[in-house]
Amino acid sequence: MIQCKDFAPRITERGPFGGPADYESFSEVVSAANQWIENTTIQVINVETVVLPDSLKSTSDGVYGVTVSNGVYPVMISQGVTVNCFQCVRVWYRE
Repeated sequence: MIQCKDFAPRITERGPFGGPADYESFSEVVSAANQWIENTTIQVINVETVVLPDSLKSTSDGVYGVTVSNGVYPVMISQGVTVNCFQCVRVWYRE
């Protein structure tokens, strides 16, 4: 069965009120994906970058999502309404 796993920037530092203040760089996200690939017994089918909304409920561990980052892309979903999205790495694989 084909599956996928998303790797998104993790919060590395909290702000004064508990909100995010700093995040992993995209190169750190790529390194995390590479490390996961090396440490698992999977057959990689494809690796791609995708832009996802600022909240990833389906990711495994850590705190994901961004509200302020160099990787944020505001996407307009209707007139005057935007959603912040961010760049992540998606690995398609077969176990």
